[in-house]
Amino acid sequence: MNFLEFVSKKFPYSTIREPQKKMMLSIYNSIINRKHLIVEAPTGVGKTLAYLLPAIYFAEQGKRILILTETIDQQKRIFDELNRLNHNLKVSYLMGIRNYTCKTLNRKANRIFCKINYRCRYRPNKKPICFCGMRKIKVGSLYYCPLCVCEYKKCKLESLVSNIVVMNNTMFFYSKEDCRDFDIIIVDEAHKLEDSIRRALTIEINPDTLIERLKYMAFHYSPSVLRKRMTHDNVFDLLKNYLDGVDIDLYRRALIYDDGELDSFYNLTKSILSSILNAYYKLIKLKEKILEFEENEEIKEEIKFDLDFKDICLVELNFINKVKSSDLLFNEFFENISKLRLSDNYVLYRSGNSLIYEPVFVNNYLKTLYGNAVVIHCSATIGSFKSHAHRTGLEDANFLRLESPFPMDRREIIALKDGANMKYEVKDREKANEIILKMLEAINDNTLILFKSFEDLENFYNYLKLRIDKLNLRNKKIHVYERGMSGEEAKELQERFKKEGGILLATGRFSEGVDFPGETLVGVIIDSLPFPVPTPLLKKEREILMKRVGSWEAFLLTSFDRMAKTLVQMIGRLIRTEKDYGVVVIQDKRFYEWVGDTLRRRGYIRDYKVMSVGEAINYIPRFIKKYKNT
Repeated sequence: MNFLEFVSKKFPYSTIREPQKKMMLSIYNSIINRKHLIVEAPTGVGKTLAYLLPAIYFAEQGKRILILTETIDQQKRIFDELNRLNHNLKVSYLMGIRNYTCKTLNRKANRIFCKINYRCRYRPNKKPICFCGMRKIKVGSLYYCPLCVCEYKKCKLESLVSNIVVMNNTMFFYSKEDCRDFDIIIVDEAHKLEDSIRRALTIEINPDTLIERLKYMAFHYSPSVLRKRMTHDNVFDLLKNYLDGVDIDLYRRALIYDDGELDSFYNLTKSILSSILNAYYKLIKLKEKILEFEENEEIKEEIKFDLDFKDICLVELNFINKVKSSDLLFNEFFENISKLRLSDNYVLYRSGNSLIYEPVFVNNYLKTLYGNAVVIHCSATIGSFKSHAHRTGLEDANFLRLESPFPMDRREIIALKDGANMKYEVKDREKANEIILKMLEAINDNTLILFKSFEDLENFYNYLKLRIDKLNLRNKKIHVYERGMSGEEAKELQERFKKEGGILLATGRFSEGVDFPGETLVGVIIDSLPFPVPTPLLKKEREILMKRVGSWEAFLLTSFDRMAKTLVQMIGRLIRTEKDYGVVVIQDKRFYEWVGDTLRRRGYIRDYKVMSVGEAINYIPRFIKKYKNT
């Protein structure tokens, strides 16, 4: 059966959209010709189905397929979509290890504990009979018991023999050794891949977190007479007095760890507390050393660490078994700190009390992860193809940019030529607040206002509360995305706004992934262009690129590219279905002055209208009235 016949037979709906068909054929041809492909498919194209059908087609021909996405929720959605399509393939679904329960610990699994617990009886192995007496199931060269097996190891083992595997980007990083034999890798939400891999490679050294762990350990192992006097603030003073006259170096080195239990040649309690106190002294020295460095400035000198933490790692192993924890903080610290090396492709800097060590570029690392597979990247927000290709290790890829299936004449992007300049050094917050109020009245319908920071959001919120009663608005309900809101709380806020309408104040981060169809959202006001804060990572990235492409192009490939992708996400909140309509108002004057034209020339956006505040006040109500109830 040729591919078009296969699509016609398998496609679950009556008609295929033209952009969807074009995307399917492009993916098919790329795989046949072993050529990487990057696809920008706007909302409504149906990109998930457009890559799932080619995936099933080639999997049925014996190819192994890996589908990557950013979050577990998206993983589940893709997995469910696959199972709704008619096929006889083996599909597996692999999450990060912390989403499984460790049967040894009887709580959340931990990567490092799993790594060092090599004698775990729940691992798949080469024995056909389980310790429980049941005959095991064979997968490849290993056996597992359906009753006793570690779920994580079972899923990992099954993924090795599956036709299609669905996992998230972070799991892709940690399962690198198991990802080498895929023929095709499809990345959904591909604009997030670079940051996902960077986060997985980033190391954070925070002595405060470890000191907190030591306090809990000290309380657990101290004799009752000492525990009765302990508070959060006096732990180490009490330990120092209790161990007065004890050679803590001698006692801590006498610790022995055997099959989960601690022992010592000396008094066991004093040996354990000596280990805890010694670790505390070393961490205080490390913290003092970290605080010597300028915050958010690259550290360009080698830092020497005292790595003699083996005894406290043994104590921690015993501790997590006793108190039913799963975080091996000291073992992870010991592993991470040995990786810190000055490198042209890494930046080391202080943030607060922590040391941060993160890679500048991850393209070469991604090339290694891809192996010999044909790679397909799909996203609604690729932006600059060349920039994305370089950042994600696909320099020789073909590009495909699809048109939105929705009528764009129902949306108007308006750049205010007399808006406030929101550049940090000269930001005119008062003027911006006044303009936003005028735009709110002009839209006079459900409106999302997006701010660059919580400081700006809170400033406007306080300004709005004092004036809301005098505004000419049909719906004066105010909904606010607050600092520290969890993902679940943000979803509840989104649903509340859909139901009640009014005004929703949020930051740019909130805008990604939210969906307001129909008249639940008619206006989007963008307060300030979301240029990123110049972090040490961003500075080093620009510094490296400046040597290759010059100062201006380096800026466009770094700060500008990040801003552009976020801005496109903000704008994209408005048109989600065929019947959606509304206006996007960008009040930051920089968009009118130079940013809008640069975005257009580099392919991030198509077109926009330039107006004064007065012209916009007259134009917006007429535009909205034209499409309302049509």
